[in-house]
Amino acid sequence: AVEPRFLTRLCCGRPSRHQPRVAMASRVRAHGAQAPKDTQLLAGGRPGVLGIRREDKNKWERRAPVAPKHVRALVEQGLKVIVQPSTRRVFTDREYEEAGAIIQEDLTECATIAAVKEVPIDLLLPNRTWIFFSHTIKAQPAGMPLLDAALEKKVRLVDYECITETGQRGGPRLVAFGNFAGYAGAIDFLRGLGERFLALGYSTPLLHIGSAFMYSSLEEAQRAVAMAGEAIRRNGLPPALCPFTAVFTGMGNVTQGSLDIFKLLPHEIVDPGDLSKLAETGHASSEDCHKLFLSITTAEHMVRHKRGGAFDKAEYYTRPDQYESVFQDTILPYSTVIVNGMYWDERFPKLFGHDDLHRHVVSGNDRLLGVCDITCDADGSVPTRQFTSIEQPFFVYNALTDQTTTSLDDPGVLFHAVDHLPSELPREASEHFGNCLLSFLPSLVAARAPQAPGQGDTGSLPLPMRGAVIAEGGQLTREYEYIQQLRAANTRMDQEERGMQEELSKGALHPHGVQVAPACAGLELSGHLFDTKLINKVLDLVEAQHGRVHIQNLDVASTVSDESHLSMLVMAQTQDKLDKIISHIGAAARDVGVAVRRAGSGDGSPAPVAVQKSSLSLSPSQPPRSVLVLGSGFVSGPLIEYLLRRPENSVTVASLDRFEVEAFAQRFGSRVRPEVLDVLAPDAEAAREALVQAADVIVSLVPATMHVGIARLAIRHHKHMVTASYVSEEMQALDADARAAGVLIINEVGLDPGIDHMSAMQMIHHATSGANTKVLRFSSLCGGLPAPEAAGSSPLGYKFSWSPKGVLLAARNSARWRQDGQLQEIAGSNLLANSKPLTLNNALAFDVLPNRDSTAFAELYGLSDAPTFFRGTLRYRGFCDRMLVVSRLGLLEPGPAAALGPLAASGQQPARRQWFAALLGLPCDDDASLRKSLQERIGGAGLSKEQVEMGEEFVGWLGLLSDLPLPASATPLDSPIDVTTALLRRKEMSYLPGERDMVAMYHELVVERADGAVERRTATLIEYAEPNGATAMARTVGLTAAIAAQLVLDDAAPFGIGVQRPLRKEWYEPVLRRLDGEGIRMDERTELLRPPREAAETTPVMLSSGAVEAQSVLAAKL
Repeated sequence: AVEPRFLTRLCCGRPSRHQPRVAMASRVRAHGAQAPKDTQLLAGGRPGVLGIRREDKNKWERRAPVAPKHVRALVEQGLKVIVQPSTRRVFTDREYEEAGAIIQEDLTECATIAAVKEVPIDLLLPNRTWIFFSHTIKAQPAGMPLLDAALEKKVRLVDYECITETGQRGGPRLVAFGNFAGYAGAIDFLRGLGERFLALGYSTPLLHIGSAFMYSSLEEAQRAVAMAGEAIRRNGLPPALCPFTAVFTGMGNVTQGSLDIFKLLPHEIVDPGDLSKLAETGHASSEDCHKLFLSITTAEHMVRHKRGGAFDKAEYYTRPDQYESVFQDTILPYSTVIVNGMYWDERFPKLFGHDDLHRHVVSGNDRLLGVCDITCDADGSVPTRQFTSIEQPFFVYNALTDQTTTSLDDPGVLFHAVDHLPSELPREASEHFGNCLLSFLPSLVAARAPQAPGQGDTGSLPLPMRGAVIAEGGQLTREYEYIQQLRAANTRMDQEERGMQEELSKGALHPHGVQVAPACAGLELSGHLFDTKLINKVLDLVEAQHGRVHIQNLDVASTVSDESHLSMLVMAQTQDKLDKIISHIGAAARDVGVAVRRAGSGDGSPAPVAVQKSSLSLSPSQPPRSVLVLGSGFVSGPLIEYLLRRPENSVTVASLDRFEVEAFAQRFGSRVRPEVLDVLAPDAEAAREALVQAADVIVSLVPATMHVGIARLAIRHHKHMVTASYVSEEMQALDADARAAGVLIINEVGLDPGIDHMSAMQMIHHATSGANTKVLRFSSLCGGLPAPEAAGSSPLGYKFSWSPKGVLLAARNSARWRQDGQLQEIAGSNLLANSKPLTLNNALAFDVLPNRDSTAFAELYGLSDAPTFFRGTLRYRGFCDRMLVVSRLGLLEPGPAAALGPLAASGQQPARRQWFAALLGLPCDDDASLRKSLQERIGGAGLSKEQVEMGEEFVGWLGLLSDLPLPASATPLDSPIDVTTALLRRKEMSYLPGERDMVAMYHELVVERADGAVERRTATLIEYAEPNGATAMARTVGLTAAIAAQLVLDDAAPFGIGVQRPLRKEWYEPVLRRLDGEGIRMDERTELLRPPREAAETTPVMLSSGAVEAQSVLAAKL
């Protein structure tokens, strides 16, 4: 019973002072149902609304992805935050409410929902952005149903584990709990040591430390440890426990966290090499009992080279099988406790095993009392037999009996191995986690999850967050496509495992009535395992021989351009079958450029194991191949590196530059032979003939004008040839001679030409595969540019890696293309005035210049009837406006300019303003009059006010309005283009240390299908230079040419003979596939501009292309 005055509060759902504001459930209404929600808005949630899910994986999971203080910051930025109520979470609902959150069960309104642990499939709202630890990126079987649900429900799935500084897997993580695992693990371990020491008969101050979860805060736990430390400092430890040595493995966040806790105790840091000296003193001195000795060990203290060489960190992490553990003999015997926080997988030697513990116990050297294995690898780098729990965090391992017990009173070594330690410190862990995450959330919450691949705002997310998007729009993102292949491989291996067990149970492997282990070998593969589909091929080969595979470790590459590493155990019923499997795997790997080695046997290998102890190549014996590379520029490096991945290849590099060719020999070793040679010099004929005759394939990377002479040599000696340059008329004229000699001369296998041709042909082939498909428009654009962050130092947004004159001459080329069925022609003097804008990926603003004669390629592409066919060059926005002014002022004219004749004849180097005024026929009495005359001259050239201002500014930047002398290289003085070239040779116009270049390519194809549907396809390539490595231009040109050369080396027959371009499927399919394996791939998207209609209603459609815009006007016109 209530008084009437309380009815208002009850009916309106007003909360009391002690209750959070919780959204009310719908009520039955006498005059109809509650107004329906806007289902269209709620289908994918509302942008700007973030949901915080309640954790329910286990009772100890009290963390949250953001704390109340983070909610307050988000609300102040204009976001709405809805938090599911929870009575278990470390932060109360009231704390969140006071920070501005709405507390309610229903998260339907949220476009983005954050959690910590995996979300039950039935609670995974569709069409949302979900961010949590998904445990799917290694194709973990337990996580695959969740991944399937995310794909089916078109969830944009973001994983905290993948948020890194670089946006690439394996980069430094930005959102993690590592330190807190170390904090909690060390606190719990000290508590266990106190109880264990008591069982051994010794009371210590450690007994007064509790488990981490028993404290209300990390600060309180640290205070308890510090109090124990004060007692040790004052009263000491029992002499029988001293010197107390604590050894820490690794230098990561986990180890740093555990070290921070141990350093609250009185301590001294000692070098690992000094541990044995501490132990040799017998019982410690009185002083030593009042502190702990802490020692940090890294890989160099844990292993040694098998052949006795010096420790090499880079080699150890790439070829760990070349090293063996010494930890068990140099560190373990002198350790009281070991805190293991380092990364480890099965490629690496173990620190110590059960046998090592047993050996030391039997010899009486059982100093080790405890192991805190925070990494929790079952029987991994240390012999952890089982995982423990927060409720029961310890077990004791008896090395004499090989048994474990949970009683801390029993003999043995204490082990602590809890695998979810950060949840013991939920408040601080959540606050730290939210601090890391906070800056990324607004951009993630700003829009709905994309409902189709490539749509939405994912491309505009911050790089660290963009690289953590595993799936969106019902598909895995590019960097995570490998998951499905790895998953399929895991499934097949599980099936093979079951099949093998069935054979064992039937006695199939019992030839003499006794079960024997199968023949077995360890293999290691390094390379592009997923893009090349090699991992599937390996499984096919093993299955064909009735063998089986056990993957020991898989290190998936951080990007599609990096290499993955696989360690696996291959087993067969007989040694002959095993050898056959290994031979086939080696051949398959060789075909796709993947390195394979037979690993040394390890402790965990079954016996008998047929493993060769030495490291060797598994590639079947191949005849040696020799490649002659003519030219030693930037492109040569990536090309040579690719060719030398095949052990049978050797390379001869010939160039006039001694320093460059010898540098390649020094970089790549004995398989590169340097030759200093003027390639076409008359007096070098004998040397030239000898080099060509000794080669299997010739790769010409010299200037294009020299290719024809080299091609004649190749034809004379019946050698195939590869170039990255356009086919000239002179080269095409050699076709008959090449065919008569049975020689293949493949040209245009670089970037542009090269990748542009092949990707365009593949795109056209796919789009026109249906009957009666009509191509309405095709355009192809490409440019080599500075990366955006490097472009700002140049007013042109351009950097020169070669002579600026070539770029200036290209700005004077005439152009032809077809537009809306009409031939368009532009004289070279008007090229810059006909640029069009293009915005790519909503970020990159370009000018598009017509590129020479596009119509010549329409026939080559099979698009002679296409109404619009265009090829263009990309420059950053503003390049054309500035260069147009330069052109209108006559600064690009080749000369001799009559107005400059007197200056040139004088023999004096004039001031820049004097030379410029003479060129224009203007007085140069003073700066003001020259500027006024300049403005009038530019203004009368039909340019806009903005172009005039930009042009005047650029002329000033060139120094042409100053009294500075012209550069000494500005000759001849009566050639304006040569003087302009000299003025552009400034440091701002060259790549400085640390700056990188970029390659941009863009295709657009519009087709009309027989059913009337009109479809627009685009393909985009954005490639950046490697950090401290090859330029983007060098990689795209060099790798493309190298792949073509390798295909010819392997088998030239499928390609035929004669002078060719890579326009046929035989070329573009394998080359593009291998480029994809190098991380160079066009990102294709398809957009329906007009839906299908009945055939009877179909009418011809002619589209006007208009200006080249990123957002095509075609949809609007249709």
